[in-house]
Amino acid sequence: MRAVLTAGSDVDRAARMVAELHEISPEFARVWELGEVARRYAECKTILHPDLGRIDIDAQVLFTENRAQTLVVLPARPGTDSQGKLELLSVIGHQQLAT
Repeated sequence: MRAVLTAGSDVDRAARMVAELHEISPEFARVWELGEVARRYAECKTILHPDLGRIDIDAQVLFTENRAQTLVVLPARPGTDSQGKLELLSVIGHQQLAT
């Protein structure tokens, strides 16, 4: 909601919604007054490693409050083949694997 209020797209409607939520929800009002803003982007990505093949990861992009810095986290889902491949990569480093 804060992003819509500052992005310039349908600001009037967003402002009306915020005002209405303030009136009907004490919880919303408390959370809104904290002023905490966060955006989280998550997306499944596929890496094609030349030796290990397909590795599926979840891309999570986190931003600092002023968006000056970005942290990209690329975990594999626990218990998957992709997790095992990432663990293997952390051990073998830059070594060449035999075919």
